[in-house]
Amino acid sequence: VEDLIVKNGKVAGVVTNWTLVTLNHNTQSCMDPNVMEAKVIVSGTGHDGPMGASGVKRLESIGLIEGNKGMLSLDMNAAEDDIVKYTREVVPGMVVTGMELAELDGAPRMGPTFGAMLISGQKAAYAARASLKRQAEEEKAALNA
Repeated sequence: VEDLIVKNGKVAGVVTNWTLVTLNHNTQSCMDPNVMEAKVIVSGTGHDGPMGASGVKRLESIGLIEGNKGMLSLDMNAAEDDIVKYTREVVPGMVVTGMELAELDGAPRMGPTFGAMLISGQKAAYAARASLKRQAEEEKAALNA
């Protein structure tokens, strides 16, 4: 994921590109990106590295969230609970799951090894479903207004 599509303060999709293009925009001609619109996205881009936590880093850079706390030191036991607890829709249209949450919420790094990643993903699916339901209700109310 190279960028987010944001409309009226709501995440409405993602922009993707070849990793080498994304990492070298300053040294080569741009290639046309792939644009994928969606009513809700689930971001689980991990932590660290050039592409890690790209979703929440972009949200911060465009002012939709304040201050990614950055991940803490390794603590497997604390990370298990934190990653599941923090899985949620962080802004309308964007659910964050997995280790990307370590960057956003200041959870310990690399800890979820005993099932929390799976449970976080499952919780993200429920959050995405709830977001879609809420959006459908909002659209219906707008049509009836």
